[in-house]
Amino acid sequence: MARTPLYKAAEAEILRRIATGAWPVGMRLGNEFELAEDFGVSQGTMRRALMTVEALGYLDRKPGRGTVVAEPQAATTTPPPDFRRLTRPDGTPLPLTVFRARLTRRLPEGLEAGLFDGPLHALARTLKCSPDRFALEEIVLPVAHRPDMEEDQPAAFIDLLSGLGLAAARIDDRLHAEVTDMATSVALACDRYTGLLCLTRLARDRHGAPIARQTLRMAGPVAYGVTLGP
Repeated sequence: MARTPLYKAAEAEILRRIATGAWPVGMRLGNEFELAEDFGVSQGTMRRALMTVEALGYLDRKPGRGTVVAEPQAATTTPPPDFRRLTRPDGTPLPLTVFRARLTRRLPEGLEAGLFDGPLHALARTLKCSPDRFALEEIVLPVAHRPDMEEDQPAAFIDLLSGLGLAAARIDDRLHAEVTDMATSVALACDRYTGLLCLTRLARDRHGAPIARQTLRMAGPVAYGVTLGP
């Protein structure tokens, strides 16, 4: 039988303490290092567990305030929104895989400086759809969110965030068109001046704070779906 991951065990213990009243509503918790020592896990594991329980509405984490046990009615009972907007042109799922990946650290650049403080993880990847190279991607997120982030991550942006313990409550999307230059054509194994559908996604937490930014430059057949109105 597979062993329960440490972050899942930490999540369960947090929820147990809240449910039993050991951690009453309004209680201010210790910092991540103190909680990690209490739970017998690493600081990164503790951060992941706290972020997941916060996304469920049982904790309120704000800069400068620390972590507070939230009101029970704040806990969400509705399913999370569907952020999966990219499909094949016929509406079927887009089977993406990672062809190449490179993880580096750098400071925010350009518009990123208005979104993030401190150093960023920058994950640059080439994605494939079936046998063909499909897109060039870059994902940036604060190192402080997951200091131990690794290069090997799920192909889908939402799955990547979830795997890192980051819960997106809202995603701001922006679409525009480009054509490939020589370097991009080589990277995507396509003709020069091939049209690209470019998608920039900014994921935010339930307080509206940015948690990650994705840029996708797609050369393969793709559709983007959106629902307007209630």
